Amino acid sequence: MTPKHIVLISYGSRGDVEPFIALGAGLTRAGYAVRLAAPQVFAELAQAHGVELHALPGDPEQLALSLTDRAGTSFPRQVARMIEHVFPLAEVVLTALEAATADASAVVHSFLMVDAGHTLARRRGIPDISAQFFPVFAATSAFPGVGHPDLALGPLYHRATHGMNNVVFRFGARLLYSRLRAAHPHLPPLEAWPFSGPVAARSPLLFAFSPLVLPRPSDWPANVHLTGYWPLPAPAGWAPPSPLARFLEAFPAPVYIGFGSMRSRRMPAFVQAAVEALTSAGLRGVIDASPASLAGIPLPDSIRAVQGVPHAWLFPHMRLILHHGGAGTTGAALRAGVPSAVLPFWADQFLWAKRTQALGVGPAPLPASRITARRLRAMLDDAESDPAIRTRASELGNRLRREDGVAAAIEIIRPLLC
Repeated sequence: MTPKHIVLISYGSRGDVEPFIALGAGLTRAGYAVRLAAPQVFAELAQAHGVELHALPGDPEQLALSLTDRAGTSFPRQVARMIEHVFPLAEVVLTALEAATADASAVVHSFLMVDAGHTLARRRGIPDISAQFFPVFAATSAFPGVGHPDLALGPLYHRATHGMNNVVFRFGARLLYSRLRAAHPHLPPLEAWPFSGPVAARSPLLFAFSPLVLPRPSDWPANVHLTGYWPLPAPAGWAPPSPLARFLEAFPAPVYIGFGSMRSRRMPAFVQAAVEALTSAGLRGVIDASPASLAGIPLPDSIRAVQGVPHAWLFPHMRLILHHGGAGTTGAALRAGVPSAVLPFWADQFLWAKRTQALGVGPAPLPASRITARRLRAMLDDAESDPAIRTRASELGNRLRREDGVAAAIEIIRPLLC
């Protein structure tokens, strides 16, 4: 019997694509044929985990730079920057997606691919599933929408902020798509918004984070599912560079400081502040940064620079993890059972920063816009001064590692293919 072909569609930084590779690998082990449509830069990573990649055009690093330096914390500005980046690519991306989904039995789509994935699936008469890494497209009165302050204005304010985010994303993208169709009339009209109307008719919405980190609100509808995280292990046969392995074997364990896929013209200043903070605190460190960010910054023997080392392997070796707060990095840090603190740049990173502090597994977050050596040093001191943080982080990590988010997602997808 020919296996069902599931096409995964994602666009963005590594944090937007890596969980889809983890899901794709899990679906392959479960007996499905899988294809991932994502930017070409992720082909090697996908191949290392046995997932076929259908390349999409575009440079996700330019999107990351625009979001970091021009969008700030405003959700409308973030959506505007995303649309600004995607719009010139839209026609060729849609053509590539048409080819990628030609033999699909189901489509799983990410944040930027909601309308495209849903429309392609409905036109082919196959199910579609939306996979998101932060709470979006599902209004709740329990907490505000991403990008809105948590003001003491009650449940109606919370729900209104989610509604505002949905309107900005839904109608902003569709307005520009109508302009695109005017220039390219062969493009199909978009199908109805997948998250409105009767609940039974809505597309399933998979949130790939843990209810231990963000509990499920009681007012989310039945099409919304919390699966747990979709972590990506190190590829089979992968081994760390020998100098790094020797560095980590020494005592005491180092502090990790990394900014994920964030790109900013201020990144060299952030790296310099991290070096100064670690040195002044007398702590060993691992700084995850690009060569361009490290250029001209001398590193003492107590600090090592890395790039692209799998978090699942690296983080358990740390004593403290300072990171940008992306959903995947937050999940990896919490699963490692190590205290962590967040340096959020934008969007959902502020939500995960607040949740990390609220769970008692790290000190108060420091927005990236306020990073200085002195403030980073204060974060280090706060984390080191409270032994209860380490205990809580270890306990939460143990519980999170018992979850299997990929398996939970597959159990939700499986009945849709019958």
